[in-house]
Amino acid sequence: MKRGRKIVALAHCILNSNAKVAGIAQTPGAIPVIVEGLLRDGVGIVQLPCPEQTYGGCRRWGMTREQYDVPNYRKHCRTLLEDVVDQMEDYLRNDYEVLGIVGVDGSPSCGVDRTCVGYPGGEIASMQLLPECSIVEGRGVFLECLMSMLHDRGVSIPAVGIDEALQEALSWDELLKKLCRCGEGVGTP
Repeated sequence: MKRGRKIVALAHCILNSNAKVAGIAQTPGAIPVIVEGLLRDGVGIVQLPCPEQTYGGCRRWGMTREQYDVPNYRKHCRTLLEDVVDQMEDYLRNDYEVLGIVGVDGSPSCGVDRTCVGYPGGEIASMQLLPECSIVEGRGVFLECLMSMLHDRGVSIPAVGIDEALQEALSWDELLKKLCRCGEGVGTP
């Protein structure tokens, strides 16, 4: 068999920017440099579901971490992630190398190191079209749920975030180096 036995889990919008809130996609489809590197290196891809699209649909507006950090959205995330966590655990138990999870920094859901905050609440009609928000250190709600669910099962997989706004600086090789640095000593117990 020609299986490479290496896997990476990608935030949904890395492979499908059509799931993003209208107007914020940085590419028409997938992020080419990431996909090309994965194909070149023979790394299998697990596409994480997009919790925002499955929760709010294609016509949703942009929201911040505070708006998503509610019990019902966390329940939605855990429901979406149950099969993903099963899959990751199964790969590891069967001697596959799960290189890591790649999120999108700045996302209120899929941020790894940075997330979007700043929603003050109130009547939407009284707010500016795009309320002021900030990018701060911290995880997005979906990634937080994923890492917690993996931890609860004794599974450790590294996670790194990409900055989509810096498309020219993105490199699969650099991303792989980050995953390897983060992933020393990870796997099943």
